[in-house]
Amino acid sequence: MENHPKVSVIIPSYNQAKFINQCLNSIAAQTYLGEIEVIVVDDGSPDESVQIAKAHALNPIVISQENTGVSGARNRGIDASSGSYIAFLDADDLWTPEKLSQQIGLLDKLGEPGLSFTRYKRIHADGSIPDEPLHPWLDLEPNIQKLVNQNFIGCSTVIVHRDCINKVGKFPIDSILQKVGQDYALWLRIAAYFPMVYLPLIGTFYTVHKTNRVGTDPLKHFNGGLNAIKSFCDWSQGNFQSLVGQTNKIVVLKRLVKFLFDQFYRNKIKLNTFSQSLRSTLLHLS
Repeated sequence: MENHPKVSVIIPSYNQAKFINQCLNSIAAQTYLGEIEVIVVDDGSPDESVQIAKAHALNPIVISQENTGVSGARNRGIDASSGSYIAFLDADDLWTPEKLSQQIGLLDKLGEPGLSFTRYKRIHADGSIPDEPLHPWLDLEPNIQKLVNQNFIGCSTVIVHRDCINKVGKFPIDSILQKVGQDYALWLRIAAYFPMVYLPLIGTFYTVHKTNRVGTDPLKHFNGGLNAIKSFCDWSQGNFQSLVGQTNKIVVLKRLVKFLFDQFYRNKIKLNTFSQSLRSTLLHLS
């Protein structure tokens, strides 16, 4: 008999009245045959996000709270969830219809707790698709050594077994990660103990718009990566090198070299970007 475990979908939302209805529609369109628990955590939005979510035919659980940031909202959703699997979907993103069924099928075949992620494609708010490659690359074979060098996991693509969260904790919230890097920090902690399963099909469309928290800004992504590496190093309590096969300093320097090479290659490097990336690196090496 085919297994269809319950999955809880956690949707953090802040001022996403423009997008949340179509986000929920993409969950309603899933082909997955098991129970889908949908939890929307509104993080103090002053717009109509709560009313729109409550009116949706999915009848999601809607939690309203004072603004704590996206990771605080995700953690509140995890606390309220009851599924064997936990999936993350931002309120301005969309899923393809087969996403849940294919990923949970892969995780069930794994036979042990793990994290699954898919490829994703960026789209503009008007539905147009930018001319850029899919993320991550097609033949990726994920492991923690590769993950520590580059975050190839998009948050809205992730489904994770509850046992993984129970062992390593929820999204870390601290001063290092206040601005960016919380999700990457959690993936690193999970990958230290559990397998990652990559589904090389488009499972998510990421909407790029003016109010994106991080968006496509390469410097923000670079700083977020360093923040997550620092958080993971502190969390590992001296076991960083044994877990990833490299020292923290080597990882940080490799990321700096890759970042600068990518920026020069794309002819987008600016003096301000160059100086800020060097400053961030020196702070993480000190």
